[in-house]
Amino acid sequence: MDGHDPREFVVRPDGTVVGDDGAAGALAAALPYTGRLARRAGELVEVGDLRALEAVGTRRLTVGVTWTPAGEGTYRAVLAPAEARTVPTFMVVGGADATATVVHCVDRLQSVDGVRWAGVVTAGSRVVATAGDGAARRHLDEVGNRMVAILRSLEDQHVAGFVRLRFEQAFVVGASLGRHALVACTDETDEHALLATIDEVRAILADHDLSSVPTQDDPSAASAAPADETADEVVVEAAPTPPPLVGARFAGAGAREPRRAKRRFGRGIVSPSPGETPRTSTRG
Repeated sequence: MDGHDPREFVVRPDGTVVGDDGAAGALAAALPYTGRLARRAGELVEVGDLRALEAVGTRRLTVGVTWTPAGEGTYRAVLAPAEARTVPTFMVVGGADATATVVHCVDRLQSVDGVRWAGVVTAGSRVVATAGDGAARRHLDEVGNRMVAILRSLEDQHVAGFVRLRFEQAFVVGASLGRHALVACTDETDEHALLATIDEVRAILADHDLSSVPTQDDPSAASAAPADETADEVVVEAAPTPPPLVGARFAGAGAREPRRAKRRFGRGIVSPSPGETPRTSTRG
């Protein structure tokens, strides 16, 4: 198959792959993980169940999703070359101030026809700017955390950079901003207008350190960004507790209580209790 031809493949609920993903199975293996993250993001935003996923980088990935009653997904994917886009250079007044620049960019995206709300979420799950309906984006930090993970899971397959998740009631869009993410909830929108605006936002923010921008509505966060933002992983799980020792040889293993002194009887001088006549041992 030519590298410019579309590739089609299916990932079944049991992990079986039918077809060729063009990445030795790596892309197919990433889809169930991506699907679970995306489905949870839809639950947080309250826009219904996940129906499709689209990712665009140097290639375009389109995936239809169906779910079993047990919550396991079937992913029907088509991978094709993406149209090349020319990204122009942009500058905004006051661009040296990172906070003002981020706010400008979020407002710019929210002004696109069909966009309900938008925000920027750092790798440390901090929301640094938002625009639009506040009630609908109350879980934006968690949604952004999952969007960062989705973008990272697909970046090695050359389809990351822009992700659009289609739910029953709306779309949730994500775009990578280095280690951070731009997130938006939209109705039906013109794809070219949306992508052009995202390209504009990414170009404007390219020279800014978003981890230095304070958390929105929390000026005290300006002086110190969370340590999570310097880490490579988005979610860190606690180390598992070692299993208990089992078997006869380990019975009663664990923290030991202090040993008690043993009383010896029948040897030496026995000390009388108060008021008693001293007694002497009859032995030896």
